[in-house]
Amino acid sequence: MREEKLLERIGAHSLGSLCNADTRVLAFGASIRPLEPGTKVVGRAKTARITPGQNAGIHRAVHTAEPGDVLVVDGGNTLGFGPFGDILATNCMQKSIVGLVISSTVRDMAELRALRFPVFCMGANPTPTGKAEIGEIDIQILCGAAKVNPGDIVVGSDDGVVVVPADFGEEIVEKADAVVAKEQGYLQSISAGKTTYQIFELGSRT
Repeated sequence: MREEKLLERIGAHSLGSLCNADTRVLAFGASIRPLEPGTKVVGRAKTARITPGQNAGIHRAVHTAEPGDVLVVDGGNTLGFGPFGDILATNCMQKSIVGLVISSTVRDMAELRALRFPVFCMGANPTPTGKAEIGEIDIQILCGAAKVNPGDIVVGSDDGVVVVPADFGEEIVEKADAVVAKEQGYLQSISAGKTTYQIFELGSRT
């Protein structure tokens, strides 16, 4: 399947359908939320790991990223700094990076919203960061509750963020299609008068 078509099909699914489709789809966790309601993103992961209080690794990742990448940063779950702001977002947009997911807070919230650059983060903190440590890029990271490898497919929406392992994207999107078809059947049964208790045959378990 062509890359563009695969990403389009995966991005068309809700995060719930993707998670229902396969246990290999991992959620980043409730602490990482979209900066702006209604934000959506899908793309291949460009990974980075920074030390809290440092952000050179993010700059390195942006410098070497490819168009269509989603920047995914292990920020150590720290709430004490703002390692990403409007300058980096502007550079990301110039490089055609399609979004940021970071397990940390960010800064310049109003400017980021005005840019309409998709950001998924843990909140806001204007405290500045240094660039003494170069950080790590293009490695497996832990972002929130999910392990992410370079090239994995990252999907974000109002429900949060999930990661689809790169090697199983086509298999998982087929499973997600089947999940949606089954759920459409449930909805039809509800329209016909059945309850979810009946649909899932829960009475047989008592």
